[in-house]
Amino acid sequence: MFDSVKTMVRTLVKRFFSIPNLWNKNHIHIVTDGHDWVIGEVSKFLSTALSQRTLAQASISPFFYFLSGKVIHFNSIPVPQRFPKNKVIMTWYHIPEHDPRLSTLRELEARVDLIHTSTHSTKQTLVQHGFPPEKILVIPQGINLTLFTPVSKDQKKEIRTALGIPEKAFVIGSFQKDGDGWGEGMNPKLIKGPDVFCDVVEQLAKKIAVHVLLSGPSRGYVKDRLTRANIPFTHQYPKAYKDVNQLYHALDVYLISSRIEGVPMALLESWATGIPLVSTRVGMVQDVAKHESNALLADVEDRDRLVGHIETLFHDHHVRDHLARNGLESVKAYDWSVLIDRYWKELYQPLLRKPSVKH
Repeated sequence: MFDSVKTMVRTLVKRFFSIPNLWNKNHIHIVTDGHDWVIGEVSKFLSTALSQRTLAQASISPFFYFLSGKVIHFNSIPVPQRFPKNKVIMTWYHIPEHDPRLSTLRELEARVDLIHTSTHSTKQTLVQHGFPPEKILVIPQGINLTLFTPVSKDQKKEIRTALGIPEKAFVIGSFQKDGDGWGEGMNPKLIKGPDVFCDVVEQLAKKIAVHVLLSGPSRGYVKDRLTRANIPFTHQYPKAYKDVNQLYHALDVYLISSRIEGVPMALLESWATGIPLVSTRVGMVQDVAKHESNALLADVEDRDRLVGHIETLFHDHHVRDHLARNGLESVKAYDWSVLIDRYWKELYQPLLRKPSVKH
């Protein structure tokens, strides 16, 4: 009861402090659904960075009706109506096969001034389905490098001990939501490739003493597969986004096995924590990762290549060190302190200066 009251009060306070935005002109207003903490953190980083640099007034709140003379940024949620007295941005991260939103692009074009996405593959799909390319802007996703950092070997050993992971195990990480809905997640969300992940781990377990470290909700499908294959795993569900950092420190490799992605955040998080990355060529990975430089890459569905890459990392510490070192260098370009200038100059500032063109 007490927790529910606290949640209600916290929500009311947030809404109260968003009310003054109704009268502030040239204000950037970021809207999220509040369910995805990664999207929430991205919105917070954007808002904070803009404000700290005094580039613009920016806020995050559930209010978006009755606004006038503002930039309204719908971050990974649909734009519900036209806002003729505002400039409207919608961030669209990834496009699943048969995405029903593609059939409404004509209506969406009339509602937004710009679609922002983090990857060229999403832009290409939108253009193929008739959305004007001049209204799509690609700016990569960012990361807060004060939250994600590497650690020493001794610290890694301590973290594994705290998690109950055997010292000599080869630890493969997967920190994502890959089950449908918000329950146990027994029905796999196939665009995230949980079946591919399990197939790869099962092949590796025949040759290597692997241990899987999982995070995120709705991981029932993966946990069931690992249990039936007698593959040891640990499932941690951090209370806050910043706590994911410590989970990376327990890993030997992070595996992205997705079929479709927008970013994914594990690309930047693994780099920032000095963890070698093995990934399918999806989303932003295609745009920024370089095979055998800062990642080992495979085509979507190529299980054998993914298995081979991880075997290489298991046997060759020089490759592990090479990928980790280059990942740490590569991720510097995606720190929010660097990327915020692009978001301001390319995404927000032009719209604050231009009158709306929607009718």
